[in-house]
Amino acid sequence: MATDLVHNAVQLIVTAIADGRFAQGCALPREAELAEMFAVSRLTMREAVRILSDRGVLDVRRGRGTYVAPQEKWSDPATLIAVLASQTDQRTLGIQLIEVRRMIEVGATGLAATHRTSTDIEHLQHWLAAYSEASQQSDIDAALTADIAFHDAILTASHNPLIPVMMSSLASAVARSRRSTTELPDVRKRAAHHHRLIFEAIAAGDASAAKQAMRAHMTQTRNDILLVTKTNSMKRE
Repeated sequence: MATDLVHNAVQLIVTAIADGRFAQGCALPREAELAEMFAVSRLTMREAVRILSDRGVLDVRRGRGTYVAPQEKWSDPATLIAVLASQTDQRTLGIQLIEVRRMIEVGATGLAATHRTSTDIEHLQHWLAAYSEASQQSDIDAALTADIAFHDAILTASHNPLIPVMMSSLASAVARSRRSTTELPDVRKRAAHHHRLIFEAIAAGDASAAKQAMRAHMTQTRNDILLVTKTNSMKRE
């Protein structure tokens, strides 16, 4: 069976859930009807349903049908984020992402200060400089890449392999949220300042200062999201 076909079928079902065609708690059409609705084979649809069942998105009840499970039962963060991204306004989703990032990245930064190697320091320093250069040149794509890479390098420097994996499911949504703030010169200037403080604390091996610096950065990012979304809302009015 073609993997792409199954992946597309999964995405079609997720999209239908996101736009309300398949509501939480409601039964999906029978497998044959789903296959016809989305123009795929029954075998492809059966595999797509199995995958979403494994992710906790669908609840397959033998002899009773297949139902959309409540979101709190979903076990795949990427699927949940994909649905939330289409159902939630930019401001709310941005704040929710920052809340999760704060919980994970503050602790990860403390671990990075404790466990970082010379190679980790070199990587952090490289992306710190890359962000500064891209920001000064107003190269938004390069600045966004460097920003994400700097934070990823911190996760790697924690030397806890679970942390990067946990954060990877947020990557696409976080990148979209970051772009809206990275476009503003003042935001980039504030971020560069916080990045420098985080780097210095990690390089010094000061876990307490590193966590405080990341905590301040997350607060700054939250405030910037509120500012950007408010400004965009006023422009639309």
